[in-house]
Amino acid sequence: MNANATTQDFDHYLPQRNSLLIRGLLLALTGVFLTIFSVFEPDVQIMSQSSSWLPLVALVILATGIMAGLDAFISRHSKEFFSNLQMATLDSVVGIFLLVELDKTAEKVILLAAAYLLVKGIFRVFAAITVNFPHATSATVGGIVSVIFGILLWQEWPSSSMWFICFCLSADIMMRGWALTHFGVWLRALHRSRNQAL
Repeated sequence: MNANATTQDFDHYLPQRNSLLIRGLLLALTGVFLTIFSVFEPDVQIMSQSSSWLPLVALVILATGIMAGLDAFISRHSKEFFSNLQMATLDSVVGIFLLVELDKTAEKVILLAAAYLLVKGIFRVFAAITVNFPHATSATVGGIVSVIFGILLWQEWPSSSMWFICFCLSADIMMRGWALTHFGVWLRALHRSRNQAL
């Protein structure tokens, strides 16, 4: 695929360039804070969960699912519709399950979190490679990190406690925000170069 075809394939994202950048930055910063808090303040009490940041992590995952659903609706006539719909479904279902299971122990949540990270990470790696979108490296790296954390959770190493589950899910949120921020910056640069060419 040549460079012109690549940029033209993403023209339908140009009207959303600022909102995608803002969403990416918010997601990345939220992920950074939740990752840090999961490590340094693991015994916080939020809602019915007495020893983790799981309620906030679940709400962020659910919110990203809702936003992916909006993306699916916006891209309903493009080839990205089904991938956005799959991500919306996965994020929304996992976010709801995590919120519903707040009173459960880490042993009840760990396999759900591991499966979520593995599926999400593998999908992002293959999507980044096959779609060949700009800054695919950030999505590929984020997907690989998610797969690694999914495997660590599955093997319950180095810990099977709730803080480590929150840490892994928060790191995934951070990496997704980082990839989305890169994409938003690229879209803004593309829009600027198109305007200068006119």
